Amino acid sequence: MSDIDPYWKLRPPPPTPADELCSCTDLRCILLRGAFAENPLACAQCNLEVLPERLALPAQLVDDLATWRSFHNCFYLLWLDSGEFEAWARAQLSDPQSPVNLRGRSVRAQLDLVRRAYYWWFQDTGAEDFVPLTSCPICTAALADTGLVGSVCETCLVLVAN
Repeated sequence: MSDIDPYWKLRPPPPTPADELCSCTDLRCILLRGAFAENPLACAQCNLEVLPERLALPAQLVDDLATWRSFHNCFYLLWLDSGEFEAWARAQLSDPQSPVNLRGRSVRAQLDLVRRAYYWWFQDTGAEDFVPLTSCPICTAALADTGLVGSVCETCLVLVAN
């Protein structure tokens, strides 16, 4: 892409390709997740993007989603940068009481009024000390396998990737 257009990084992203959109006929539940896409909503069954118009979201919730997405991406990009803020950003993304997770869980609760929603929990799977979570990072209850794209805590409505 950069050979064709050297300015592609400064242009708006193209629409999500059709093969990356959820086409599940029974969209039972969704995920609020950090992603590089503009839309932070995914299907909890297939893990593909769910178009917000498919959910008929209220305007205020759309605003809250966009605000959280931008806020979350600040932390996520600092973590990805692997520079002097990596450890701090990782700690923020991993802490249930950090502002980014408290805001995300609040937006997830709003989504739950429209469709069952889970909050995708950040894990630094590339870390040398990585140990997959087996209990909820919030309440410490055992995570359950429900056939979704990860294990869940039905009390805290958190989803952890398998």
